[in-house]
Amino acid sequence: MSEQTRIAYLAEYRAARAAGDYDRALEIGLAAIDIDNANPDGPRLMDEIRGFHQPAAA
Repeated sequence: MSEQTRIAYLAEYRAARAAGDYDRALEIGLAAIDIDNANPDGPRLMDEIRGFHQPAAA
């Protein structure tokens, strides 16, 4: 998966969450799981999505 595609998925996820469109956010999360399974040696997209929900370190 290209870096641009990863960025697009993350941006779309953030936009869906900001708009309160949790159905779309869930669809993107499920697609991220499929992408991660198809690319086991690449960076984990689902981990990046989960990172949006972690408090930032001070």
